[in-house]
Amino acid sequence: MLGSPASSLRQCVWYHIPADVQGRAVSLRYALSRLSRPAARRAFGRGWLGVCLAGALVSLAVFGRDHLFFITAIWLLCVFAPVRIAVEVLETRGPRMRRELQRALLARADRYTTREDVALMVETLFAREVRLPRLALPDLEAKIIDAAVRVSDRAFRGGEGSAGVLQAITTCTAVLQRWVGVIAAGEMTGSAWTAPAAAGPADLAGPAAAVDGAGPAALWDPSASVQDQWVSLRAVAGLAALAKTLTAVYEDSTGSPWAGAGPLRALAEAAMDYADQIGLRLDGPPWEDVEGAPPAAITLDLLGQLAAAWLTFCAAPAPAPRRLRAFLQLLTG
Repeated sequence: MLGSPASSLRQCVWYHIPADVQGRAVSLRYALSRLSRPAARRAFGRGWLGVCLAGALVSLAVFGRDHLFFITAIWLLCVFAPVRIAVEVLETRGPRMRRELQRALLARADRYTTREDVALMVETLFAREVRLPRLALPDLEAKIIDAAVRVSDRAFRGGEGSAGVLQAITTCTAVLQRWVGVIAAGEMTGSAWTAPAAAGPADLAGPAAAVDGAGPAALWDPSASVQDQWVSLRAVAGLAALAKTLTAVYEDSTGSPWAGAGPLRALAEAAMDYADQIGLRLDGPPWEDVEGAPPAAITLDLLGQLAAAWLTFCAAPAPAPRRLRAFLQLLTG
């Protein structure tokens, strides 16, 4: 109708578009919205520059070096620059596109059908549930979201469904309890937790490889430097945030509250606060275990391997897909 709101008209038109076309449109809009992140725009800029340089070289080979100036001007001013400027516009437009996609997804019952749907829901639930401690670096949020998306996507599209997410939650909780307990004991007795000999593919240097490839000798060492301790504490905070995000995904996908959600959220919040307390040398109470957290039957060796693989992922420069894959292989079997 002529007097209908614009949003109603868009919904009417969208309803009559075939489902496969809708899916491709959502995938495209989601991919464009990801370019709101500076790292994504820088990566796209490098790739687009390479494409334009290759095109310019091909043009030189076809038309000859006598046309060097015109070929360079065309590729730079007419091809590279307009696309690069358009991508920079997504710094402000991208977040709005993502919010629109998230609102549309929240109105649906099947919110975990595609990878894009899972990613949008994880981002929404992370923003709602998690507040990272002051010790966390800016790139930790993106790593946690990436890990939660990979875990959830593998569970929902791999046939396990919500049960697969729940299994990952209980495993992460067991690692978190062990890790924070070791840190608390180390503060009192000076004991350390050494990383296992192998926690991922052999071509990744060290079980808990840092940025330079020479991983720390221990998952926690109270005698180490403050900078080395921060690496472990940030990983602990990230694991707590991951468990909390997956809990929100599990409850949203099942449509009902989970009995273990309360203790797990309390454990995650306490672990993040404790990471700040130890890392920033703040006054605070000693660590106390949170009762009622979901148990998991996991060997100490596997707990150490999981912690080492997660530490390796958190310590590496983003996005570190191979290191994340090594952690997921241990987490999901």
